[in-house]
Amino acid sequence: MMIKLTRRGFVAAAAATLAMPAIGRAQQTKLKLSHYLPPQHQINTELNRWAGEVREKSGGAADIEVFPAGQMGPPPRQFDLARTGVSDISFVFTALTPGRFPLVDALSIPFLFANENGDPISTAEASRIATSLKERTAQEFQGIDLLYAVVTTSGGWFMRDKLIKTPGDMKGLRIRPTSAAAAAQITALGASPATIPPTELADAIAKGVVDGAIFNFEGGKAFQLQQSVKKVSTLANSVGYFALVMNSDRLAGLPEEGRKAIVETTGPDAAARVGGLYDAAEVAGRKFMEEAGVEVVDLRGDAANAFREALQPVAEKQIAELKAAGHDIDGLIADIKAKMAEL
Repeated sequence: MMIKLTRRGFVAAAAATLAMPAIGRAQQTKLKLSHYLPPQHQINTELNRWAGEVREKSGGAADIEVFPAGQMGPPPRQFDLARTGVSDISFVFTALTPGRFPLVDALSIPFLFANENGDPISTAEASRIATSLKERTAQEFQGIDLLYAVVTTSGGWFMRDKLIKTPGDMKGLRIRPTSAAAAAQITALGASPATIPPTELADAIAKGVVDGAIFNFEGGKAFQLQQSVKKVSTLANSVGYFALVMNSDRLAGLPEEGRKAIVETTGPDAAARVGGLYDAAEVAGRKFMEEAGVEVVDLRGDAANAFREALQPVAEKQIAELKAAGHDIDGLIADIKAKMAEL
């Protein structure tokens, strides 16, 4: 009897030992994170860093694998990849799907994130504000949790050979916009918008296909625009809205440790930190462009006010259309201005 019991005990112990890894695997959730940026981009580095942080904080309960460079789908599909569950998490540029995010597009109302002098607030500050107001734009993210937004506030006219100083300087030019909102501004200034992929922009400017583009220094360095751009006028007339989003059902269905790790490592504080990466990259990009011989001027004060006045009809039309669609755009703008006043 003693021998039989020992054998039973041994078999039971062995079975329990073999079962333990299976239990561990059952508690671990593999997650796919998709984005469209190249592996060398700062966002890819940051998302891989974040994946490691979540893995550590959750004890492996949430194991995120990052798929860069559009491996899971082209740039305009990133939001739907997460919404439909093809990916679990995606990094999205909302301007790639014109008309789909009208409230988010409203953040590009001219000079919304600038002071009276025309100085833009930092991307870190704008990103914190936008993320803290995510309930205001929640209706545009059905089935999706906004983990954080990155609102880039720096940019301007990146031109081949014409330095833009006044609204009149834009007349008759062909300019590559960053979004539908930016295209409306270009049209209001008497220029023509021309859609060109960023990978083809340096060549298009060099050949005169377009006279210039709305761009920023970080992007200018990444896409080597110093080869064809010789004049830059910075202006706080628009922003870019990027978002890290997650399928809501997938987030809710995670083990508690995994869900907690994701929530605690995202939100307004994370938005500000990631926005700060963009700010630092913008400083480095500007230095790179200037050292390459690009002339840079900052349109502020009276120069900025001239553009503010010229673009006021664009802002009024955008606001009117949002009101007609039933959106509380006045409330959103008031909240943004109140938070900016606290800076």
